[in-house]
Amino acid sequence: MPNVNASVVNNAAVRNLQVVETIILLAASILVQFLIHLIPTSGTPVGAFVLAMFFAPLIAVIFFKPHTAFVVAIFSPILNYLISGSPIAEILPLMTIKLVLFVSCLYLFFNIKSIKKISALLAILISFTLSPFIVSLFSSYSENVVSTLTTAIPGILLLTLANYFLVRYQEKN
Repeated sequence: MPNVNASVVNNAAVRNLQVVETIILLAASILVQFLIHLIPTSGTPVGAFVLAMFFAPLIAVIFFKPHTAFVVAIFSPILNYLISGSPIAEILPLMTIKLVLFVSCLYLFFNIKSIKKISALLAILISFTLSPFIVSLFSSYSENVVSTLTTAIPGILLLTLANYFLVRYQEKN
């Protein structure tokens, strides 16, 4: 006979850990990235312009517990690489560090009411600026921060708008 108490505890743990939400956000992040990489380009990948990889962690930070955003930030680039080959292996550590820094900064900035609605803008600027220096500690890969930020302006604007409207929605509910 199945133990009903064990089932209740397991369901509570799944809800408390937001396992379903984490899996949905991770799957959505991978799907969006996969679709973005299907768009033909003649040079710079579309992902570098729209920063699709950053939207699921932003949603996770605003609506869910911290571990949800960190799991998405860490595993999204890796799973996307295993499924689609993007981002290329050379920048996989850089993308993962950018996302983890982005999520870390978002959590810090979300506790400051005056900048909460523009926290994605500040977090992306910090993560794009610091991540190449962190990666250079253990890799020979280098990145031009100014060029990367310039390329990413459309995505930065989209993230900033999404941040603003998602926070407004969250505050109303």
